Amino acid sequence: MSTLVIENVKDEFLPAFKALSKAMNAKCRVEKVKKPKLTKFEKGILKAKAEVESARKNGTLRTFSSAKEFRIAVENGEI
Repeated sequence: MSTLVIENVKDEFLPAFKALSKAMNAKCRVEKVKKPKLTKFEKGILKAKAEVESARKNGTLRTFSSAKEFRIAVENGEI
């Protein structure tokens, strides 16, 4: 007797594997793996990333090509 383990199967293929195991008179066990919950810190990072991406798409994100350009903007009160 042998054991066969198949991981990361799409849900659409489960009926075929179940039918195959039934035809061979074998046991078939399906385990659903839940995605881990994000921490408050991780959620905050994702929210900030989404805000930056939104500003970039809207054309309202201010970017600088160098530290010198950034320093000049700060000194001129643009930021």
